[in-house]
Amino acid sequence: MRFRTARTTRASAQRQREGGDERVAALVAVTYELLDAHADTDGLATGATTEAEWENHHAYFRDLQRVGRETLARVGATAV
Repeated sequence: MRFRTARTTRASAQRQREGGDERVAALVAVTYELLDAHADTDGLATGATTEAEWENHHAYFRDLQRVGRETLARVGATAV
């Protein structure tokens, strides 16, 4: 078992605070992108759209899902 000294604990807490702003910014960016995607979906659903527009939108959602999962993994990994 490793024992943590007060110095190590303080340094770890400082690194968490510094990285916290970046983690929050990444989550906020993904959240706003998700909100925009829902607004786009509403616009497509209420208007006359082509099959190609829906296919593009579905591809966008798949990309957004991938980016969101990567962001959550990155934020979760740096929080430990």
